[in-house]
Amino acid sequence: MLGATRKLMAGAGVVVALAAAGTAQAGLITDVGFFNTLPTALINFEQDAMGNNISLLQGERLTMPTGAYAPLGVEFVGTGSPVYWVNDGNAAFDAAQTLGASPTVSIPSSLTNAFTINFTVNVRAFSFFVANNRLADATGPVFVARDASGNVLETANWGAAFVDGTIQIPNTTADYGIMGIYTSVPIASVTISKQAAILDDLRYSAIPAPGAMVLAGIGAGLIGTRRRRA
Repeated sequence: MLGATRKLMAGAGVVVALAAAGTAQAGLITDVGFFNTLPTALINFEQDAMGNNISLLQGERLTMPTGAYAPLGVEFVGTGSPVYWVNDGNAAFDAAQTLGASPTVSIPSSLTNAFTINFTVNVRAFSFFVANNRLADATGPVFVARDASGNVLETANWGAAFVDGTIQIPNTTADYGIMGIYTSVPIASVTISKQAAILDDLRYSAIPAPGAMVLAGIGAGLIGTRRRRA
C-alpha cells in the first residue's frame, strides 16, 4: 500500500514536469476515489439517459440504441455486433457486482467483444467497474483512449493493478475492480476489446489540465491510495 502511494505521488511530480513542457500527459485509474473531488457523471446502466428503467431477467439482454446515452454526451457503437444491456447469468459476476457496482445490469454481453465509446462532451477521465472471468480469458479487457485526431493517448490492459478482489465458484473465477484512464487533453473516443468480461458503472469527468490538477491538490485525494474491497 505504501509503495503504491509513493508511486502515485511520484506521478504527481511527473504531471508538473510534463505540464511545464506542454506535453500531453496520461495515466491509469484504479480506484473510484480518483473522482471524489471532481464533478463526475455516472452511467450505471440500470436506466437509459431519460431515466427509463432497464429491467432484465437473469441471463436476458436488450439491444442498446447507439443514442441511448447521447443526451449525456456518450455514444456506444458496437463492432460487428450491437452493444447490449445485459443481466449476466454468471453467478460470480453477480457476486462481484453486489460488492463493487450497481447490482443488476451491465454491458456489452457475450455477443459483443469489441465496441467504441464516443464522447461528445469534454472528458479527460473515465473508468468502468470490470469483472473478468479469468478461466475463460486470462488477458482481460483492453481500453485504448484517443483524441479527436485519432491519436492514442493511453492504453489500459487489464491486470493485477486493477484487481480489487476475486470471486471463485465452480468453473468460474471472476476478478473485479476499477479500470480507467485520465489524460491532460480531451478524450474523444475509447475502443474496448474483451472476451469474457462485463463492464458496469461508467464514470467520466472533464478533469482539469495537469498543472491545475496539482494546484488543486492531487495529493489530497485525487490520486490517493488504492481502496481494497472486502
